[in-house]
Amino acid sequence: MNRMVRSIFKRMTKKAVSVVKDKDQLNEVSVDSLKKGALYKGRKGMDDMWVDVKTFSRLVQEVKKGSYRDISKKSVVMIVGALLYFVSPIDAVPDLLAGVGLLDDVAVIGFVASQLKQELEKFREWETGIKI
Repeated sequence: MNRMVRSIFKRMTKKAVSVVKDKDQLNEVSVDSLKKGALYKGRKGMDDMWVDVKTFSRLVQEVKKGSYRDISKKSVVMIVGALLYFVSPIDAVPDLLAGVGLLDDVAVIGFVASQLKQELEKFREWETGIKI
């Protein structure tokens, strides 16, 4: 990630700390990310991002309900920070720029997914009823 993207993502993770504590805001970020992600569903190069956004959203919903607890608070903050970055109209590359507007969103979502790969795999297994 370039410096500007990192700076904005860092700001979003700081905001995520308070969002994680507020179930209404947490729900709003989760729902908004699904709405925005659905707009790009099926677009070339967006498939992996869409899968990750959906996983992040489901995970946030389960954490919000208290039914999934096998994840660190730091990881939840990173996920919420990535979703905030994704839904925010203020990011490094405006989404309106044809062809390149979502590249920073893809980078942030992909970065967080790669950093939390094992935790996301555990969550997906938990979702399907497989116990580790």
